[in-house]
Amino acid sequence: MKWLLIVVVLAVIAVGAVAYVKRPKDVELDFKSAVLTRGEIIQSVTANGNLTPVVNVEVGSQVSGTIEKLFVDFNTKVTNGQILAQIEPSTFEANVMQAEADLANAKAGLELAQVNAHRAEELYKSRLISQSDHDTAMAALHQAEASVKTREASIKKVRTDLERTTIYAPIDGMVIDRTIEVGQTVAASFNTPKLFQIANDLSKMEINAMVSEADVGGVEEGQPVTFTVDAFPARQFKGSVKQVRYAPTTNQNVVTYTTVVGVNNDDLKLRPGMTANASIITAQRRDTLRIPTSALRFRPPDDAILKSSTNGAAFSGGSANRSTNALASATSSAGLPTPPWVAEGRQPSGAEEIRKWRETLTPEQREMARLQSPGRGGRGQSGDGPGGGRGGGGGRGFVGGAGGFRGSGESTIRQEGPVMRTVYVVARSSSSSGREIEMAKPVNVKLGITDGSYSEVIEGLKEGDRVITGANTPATATASVQTPQGSSPFGRRGGGFRGR
Repeated sequence: MKWLLIVVVLAVIAVGAVAYVKRPKDVELDFKSAVLTRGEIIQSVTANGNLTPVVNVEVGSQVSGTIEKLFVDFNTKVTNGQILAQIEPSTFEANVMQAEADLANAKAGLELAQVNAHRAEELYKSRLISQSDHDTAMAALHQAEASVKTREASIKKVRTDLERTTIYAPIDGMVIDRTIEVGQTVAASFNTPKLFQIANDLSKMEINAMVSEADVGGVEEGQPVTFTVDAFPARQFKGSVKQVRYAPTTNQNVVTYTTVVGVNNDDLKLRPGMTANASIITAQRRDTLRIPTSALRFRPPDDAILKSSTNGAAFSGGSANRSTNALASATSSAGLPTPPWVAEGRQPSGAEEIRKWRETLTPEQREMARLQSPGRGGRGQSGDGPGGGRGGGGGRGFVGGAGGFRGSGESTIRQEGPVMRTVYVVARSSSSSGREIEMAKPVNVKLGITDGSYSEVIEGLKEGDRVITGANTPATATASVQTPQGSSPFGRRGGGFRGR
């Protein structure tokens, strides 16, 4: 019996040792934090477009012929009325001579018709000719007068064509394009050929930027614009929005709207046709409290243990082995007292412990706790994050989502008005045993504009607060950190926070 008792004791010890070794271990969360500071936030809309002169005139020819002379070349500055080119005029000069001869012939015929009409009038009064002969003479006179007018119009036309063989500059400016050479034949039978392109004033230019339909709502006239061109990648040029056109442009089911940006080009560095990468500043804050957007996306796993920050001073009161559960109760942000099992980093012992904790609450807090309970979970409130995505909900009454960033969370989309988000700050607390612990405390903050890297903090935090922005976890915990989940004060996971 003695040996049997010894064997049983040893077996119990062995089973206990194996169970202790294989017990579930909390994930040690090596977190990263950032201190809230003040700075500048610029919310902008990006768009691409080409630089064009404000006034750009294409000079053509209304008559056909061979180019006889050219008086200007590329980059030649011209004035209004200056001769640009000469078309060979001999054919048009011959047409003018022929039209002049036809006019002289018509005038001679008119003189003869006038004489015949005068004679017929005298004879008719003397009753020497009939009425029909008189009418014929008067009709011949009217025909001769009409013929003279026709010849006068014809000669005016051929003289105009002769004048058009000389090409003049219609405006003051610079020749930026020339498409003809001496000896080239210009054919203007069906359409007007392009000979020159003249820009009125290259010191004033425009960008026809294409803004997507998702961003055009925040673009208004007068907003400042910064842009770069490939020719000067290190230089930033400035302009302002002159016009936002209502006409849509659809390309592969993508709807965009043309936004005209006025640009000063006094040093003539910018040239027509350059591609501009423009940023239209829709909102700007100077010396404002700002939070990194990575803090809006951070959600620690439920079973994580806080360790010292990798980019900040360590807290002396914490324990690196088992200080606390990383996720403080969601009731902290709702104004409820922290349950003892959350403060001690464990699961509740049972319904009795939960009931006793409820008895310590006021009626208002009980109602709030009821709304926070797992049975009331599911889809919570959601909202557009500073990045433009839509976050899911955790427990009811909480603003869901880690910040609502599309895809990787790096694109920024304009938002309308402040939004509420939940972030986690490192706070020190005491457990029921009096031990000082570190906790990731959720805090609801009101956010304003964002530039993709930082978001404006309107309410909820102050300068100097440290927020958790990320965590380095073991490989086994990577999935749980990357998949944000919520927590309920009753030791069960609720609907979770999941950003899209």
